[in-house]
Amino acid sequence: MTCEYIVGCRNSRAEQSRAEQSRAEQSRAEPIETYYQSLKTSKTENSGIRFGQWCTSAWNKCPFRHSRCATSVLYKLRRIVYGKRDQQVGYGGSYKILEHEKEYKKLYDLLSDEKSRKTLMCILRYRITGDFELLHAESDFIFNQYFDKNIMQFTDSEVFVDCGGFVGDTTEMFISRIRNFSKIYLYEPEKGNYEKASHYLSTWEGEVFDKIVLRNAGVGKERASLKISSGGSGSHISQSGDQEVQITSLDDDINEPVTFIKMDIEGFELDALTGAKNHIIMEKPKLAICVYHKPDDLWQIPEYILQLNPSYKLYLRQYKAGDGNNAWESVLYAV
Repeated sequence: MTCEYIVGCRNSRAEQSRAEQSRAEQSRAEPIETYYQSLKTSKTENSGIRFGQWCTSAWNKCPFRHSRCATSVLYKLRRIVYGKRDQQVGYGGSYKILEHEKEYKKLYDLLSDEKSRKTLMCILRYRITGDFELLHAESDFIFNQYFDKNIMQFTDSEVFVDCGGFVGDTTEMFISRIRNFSKIYLYEPEKGNYEKASHYLSTWEGEVFDKIVLRNAGVGKERASLKISSGGSGSHISQSGDQEVQITSLDDDINEPVTFIKMDIEGFELDALTGAKNHIIMEKPKLAICVYHKPDDLWQIPEYILQLNPSYKLYLRQYKAGDGNNAWESVLYAV
């Protein structure tokens, strides 16, 4: 064996090692300290924040602000009006990224994997720029939502709580994955959605349907009667709502241990978690919680969950629907 051959092999291994190290560095999330430093010194992004504050102030007064259809139309109009500038001037100011620097840095450190940290950076950059490509750089497709196999592990004894059951679509996804579950509790306050869910789920064979408990109610921190504005999947609590609904808490309504709680309830998630604190403290169910309805949900919800039960590990995922022009479907997993 010649010296040239040995040296060549060593050089090849060294180049391979450097390439692997480079790939590893590229796979790491951008340090949030670096991001904030660039944010504070960037005139372009700071102008985006100021413009965003004005836009969001106006948008928050709009009666259609909770409509996903209206939001989608708004983003499309922005792209027509701003063209390339849409990536420089966005709605980031409303999300108080600079004001909550401490909270976002804390969340970054609490997240349990690199994909979660990358996802957080994507969300923050989107909130400054309005650029969907930045948002979805780490996104998964929506059919994985709530049931990420790399995070969630299920057994045949699951007690699933579907908060914001809509027309039964998430419950159907759960049943298709875990046929031998123990029980399902589905909560849907909007009457039309509840009736559709009841009708659809009643078509399943008896041994499945008999294990499903349907509640025409919302979930919150305590029992109450509130009004909602009905709007399909976007129905939400509103003082000027057109339907009066009953609200209950999971601690009051469910008297058995639960293993998995999913929440997509249009900004009422923090209240509902407060009403489920005994289950979370005593039983540590798996949690899949939407954190996009209110700007500060992204850091307030994980902070509250860890206050209740510090043993949770946190993961953040973003999901892409349709052509990717969606800013919703950010989900926090706690396991």
